[in-house]
Amino acid sequence: MKLTGNITLLASLGMAGALDPNCAPGGNFDLSKWELQLPIGNGSPQIVPPDQLVGCNGYQDPGHHYFFTESGDGALVMKAPGTPSKTGCVKFAESDHCRTELGEKATWSPNTGTNRLFADLVGTNVHNICIGQVFQADSGFNKPFAELYYSSDGKIQFGTARAAAGGAGQDLQPLGTVPVGTRFTYEVRFEGGQLLARINNNGFTTLRTYFTTPKAFFKAGNYNQDLSTTDTADLHFFQLQITH
Repeated sequence: MKLTGNITLLASLGMAGALDPNCAPGGNFDLSKWELQLPIGNGSPQIVPPDQLVGCNGYQDPGHHYFFTESGDGALVMKAPGTPSKTGCVKFAESDHCRTELGEKATWSPNTGTNRLFADLVGTNVHNICIGQVFQADSGFNKPFAELYYSSDGKIQFGTARAAAGGAGQDLQPLGTVPVGTRFTYEVRFEGGQLLARINNNGFTTLRTYFTTPKAFFKAGNYNQDLSTTDTADLHFFQLQITH
C-alpha cells in the first residue's frame, strides 16, 4: 500500500507546525500525483502539470489569488470565484462553474486494491462548494461519479450520479454538519465496488450508487457551485492524502 500526501510525522498528526509557510504548496504536500486546474486561462482553465507543482519552489499563482501557501500557518489555500458571467472566471465548456482543483493523473479500479482520499481543511467563505470528487475514467463519459458538497449552513452531502452519461441528477446523501469556519476532516474510499465516506472519523456511510465505472480517479479542492453570488470561496487544507 502506497501513501502519497503530506507524509511527515507531524503532518500525519494534523499539526500545522509541520507546514512551512515559506514554501509553495508542493514543499508541504506531495503533489507529484496531481495536476492543478485553475479558473484562469486563454479560453479554457489553465492546467499545471505535476512536475511544475512539486517542491518548495513549485507553482503558486503569482498574485496569490487562487492557489498558494498561507503565510501564517503554511496551509494550502485554494480559492474559486462564483458566477462566471459576472466574475469573468474561466471554466470548462461542459461546466457552469469555476474551480481551483487538483485531479489525480493516474486511474484505478474501484473493484480492487486500496483507493482512499483524505483531507483536513477549513472553509472560511462557503456558500456551496464541491470539495471532493470521484470521477469516471475509461467509461466513455467525462462525468463525475460522485461529488462531495459543503454548503453555507454547514451541511456536508455526497451526491452520487444516477446515470453515467449525466442528465439524470444526483442522489444527495448526508454525512453530517460542520459550521463554516470550523476545521474538519473527510475521507472517501472506493474499494471492492463500494463507495464509502465519513467526516471527522465518524462511522463510514455506504453511499448508494446507480452504475459502475471500470476506472476512476479522485479530485480535491474548490469547485465553486454557487451561481447566486460573485463571492470567492476560500478553502485551506492542512492535509491532503491519497492512498493506493
